[in-house]
Amino acid sequence: MTETALADSPSVLVVGAGDLGLGVAATLARLGARVTTLNRSGRRIDEATPRRGDLADPRSLEGLGRADLVVFTTAPPGRDTAAYRLAYVDGPRRILAALPALPRRVVLTSTTGVYGVDDGSWVDVESPTEPTRSRAEVVVEGESALRDAAPTVVVRPAGIYGPGRARLIERVHAGEEPVAADGTPRWTNRIHRDDVVRALVTATTHADAPPTLLAVDDEPTPRDDVIRYLAERLEAPEPASIDVPATTGKRCRNGALRRLGWIPRYPTYREGYADVIG
Repeated sequence: MTETALADSPSVLVVGAGDLGLGVAATLARLGARVTTLNRSGRRIDEATPRRGDLADPRSLEGLGRADLVVFTTAPPGRDTAAYRLAYVDGPRRILAALPALPRRVVLTSTTGVYGVDDGSWVDVESPTEPTRSRAEVVVEGESALRDAAPTVVVRPAGIYGPGRARLIERVHAGEEPVAADGTPRWTNRIHRDDVVRALVTATTHADAPPTLLAVDDEPTPRDDVIRYLAERLEAPEPASIDVPATTGKRCRNGALRRLGWIPRYPTYREGYADVIG
């Protein structure tokens, strides 16, 4: 999707100021939106008005100004169910309650982890979620609660990588990431951080954005192929072959997002990791 100026200069609240949130805020500001960022740390960019606030403390959210659009990019503060409930259920509810009026659209950064598929089959926006983990169940609960409260677009990214998200690269470089001895494909889905930012901006600004979008690149790939590719690029040790659990993952389609004009700058892991490695 070609970025075009926003004719009505909407007010936008971006909740969460990690690399995704700040990237979305900067892009929307460049398009003419009046952007406020909300986070605990006080991280800021010149293009947006910063506001400190803690989703766990409703008092810190008092006095929020009107927002035409709200984008949630908040990462859970921990790995337990309570942390996910704060990020996806209680936090968004408190934000909407603190606003003087409901926004005309909410965008929630979710995850493809809400799909319980583990047989290598294809998944798209019409597929049932059927989460198999308690944290994913909380995410689905949060999606539903936001849809009930305000017009909402849920964006479900796959595994995000990019600058500052190089854990797999580091493990492969150290020879710590094995491959499956039996060669069973363990399907994985990825997306570069910059393409997630662009997907969230598309979900926020496109007049015809559907209720759900999958943010993934064009090529679901067996995990072992990615590991071997990285080992070759990094001139790292040959990955060890070990017995691994017989899980085969899923393959996600990005057709709904592409139909809005979004085109990934990094269509596969090869272009994306090559850019990260340099």
